[in-house]
Order: sequence, then structure tokens, then C-alpha cells
Amino acid sequence: MKVIIMQPPYPACPADAENTIKWQIDQLRQLAPGEADLVLLPENANCAGPADVEGKLALINGAGAEYVAELSRTAVRLQCPVMSGLTNIGSDGIMRNQLTVFTPDGENFSPYTKIHLTEPELAIGIEPGKTPAAFECNGIKYGAAICFDFYFPEMFVEYAKQEIDLMLVASHQRQERPDILETVSAARAFDCGCTLLRSAPAMPNANIGGRSLIASPEGKLLANAGGTPGVIRMEIDPKARFVRSASFSEPDRVIDYRQTLMCSRKNLEA
Repeated sequence: MKVIIMQPPYPACPADAENTIKWQIDQLRQLAPGEADLVLLPENANCAGPADVEGKLALINGAGAEYVAELSRTAVRLQCPVMSGLTNIGSDGIMRNQLTVFTPDGENFSPYTKIHLTEPELAIGIEPGKTPAAFECNGIKYGAAICFDFYFPEMFVEYAKQEIDLMLVASHQRQERPDILETVSAARAFDCGCTLLRSAPAMPNANIGGRSLIASPEGKLLANAGGTPGVIRMEIDPKARFVRSASFSEPDRVIDYRQTLMCSRKNLEA
């Protein structure tokens, strides 16, 4: 499976927000049919920059709308799913932070809504999601998390129970140290027992944020975009698993280690 993960520049100031959207559109237009089986972009990719509602809405309805249209055109042109974190306005008028999937037949759906919202998101009326539920696309079973969700391991354990094939993290983390982003990504891949794909923006300071990456089921980093804008291209096996002996005393019982953990896991809730 050929995956492409984009790491756009984060706007240096709110006035630069449209340039970030243009960067993403330009990169999408450069992709050629047959080059990808999946394209992943970050959280809030249609409205990165402004923190206030008015600024977000102006982008969503302006340059962000053209970006969303380009996502759909790219999925049709490449004949592969294109997935991006978006701030969407529902038919009920409510803002939600979602992963949206654009399909090769020109349709789109938003299978996941961010559960763990930050205080600034709650303050401007963004509504949280309720549950982490896997979804399928082109025969692959995906789990999704958005930004702050990243810090809650129980969510990734829930995806392990659902036996997902690939874990997607659309992120917007703008002040985290690189070593934390890399270490936690590796741990989350291990937690959910499959390959993890992470897309995030590059900050003006290359020593924080960024780190779009691919982590293997055993927690190895297979690709890392570092701290500058760029694009990851890599071929992966979506069915890769961490396989090892079930325990020290059972060297001949070699299984998907996720199964061992699920069978032995205790319910620690009060």
C-alpha cells in the first residue's frame, strides 16, 4: 500500500493562513495517478491559523472551501481515498473537528469526530465526539484520532479491541517537543497493534511540532518528516502486526501480540 503523508507549513501569522492552504492544494495537484493508495493531511487543514470563530469561518467558507473541493477532485483523479482533518459545519450549524474521507467515486464522509477537545475549542463552541469507532475504506479497517486524543492511551486500546488495520492521527500539535511526539507515536502504534500514520504541520520553529511520521506495530519509526514542510512517500503493509511468542514459556505459540494483550487485559475501571 503506497501512502502519502503531507506536512504543510503552519501559518507564521493569521494573515498567512491562505498560503498554507495554497501549499496543500499545490502538493495535491502534483500527485500522479498510481502514486498513492492513501493520502493523509493534518487536523484543521481547511482553517489553520485563526483562533477566533470569525477567522475560522472566513477561511472555511473561502480558501478552505476550495481546498475541500481539491481534496475531492484529487481522490477522483488518483482513484484512492484522500483523508484530511477538517473543521466542518454540520447541517445543524454546529462546528465539529473531524476526519473526513474523500472517496474515488466523488463522495465524502466523516467517520470520526474529535473526542478530547482543548479548552479553546470548547470555548468557541466546537462539539466533541462520543466514541472511537473503526471504519472501513477499500477493504482496510481504520481507526482515527485527532491531535489531543493522542495523549489518551485508553482510546488506542479501544481500537486494538476493534482489530483495526491502520491507525490515523491527524494532528495540529504546535508546541510539543519532537522527542515526545516520536515516543508517544511509537507507543500508540504498539497500543493499537498496527501501523500508525501521523500528519501534522511544520512550525516556523523546526525544533517543535511537525514530525509527521509512520510507526510500525512494534513501535519503530519507519519514516519521519522532521520539523520542516514536506511530504512522506512510503509503501507499507497495512496488515503488518507485531508477532511474537505468546510468553517466555510458550516459544512455539507465535501469535499477533495484540491478541495476547486483549486476552490478558484486566478491566481497571472502578
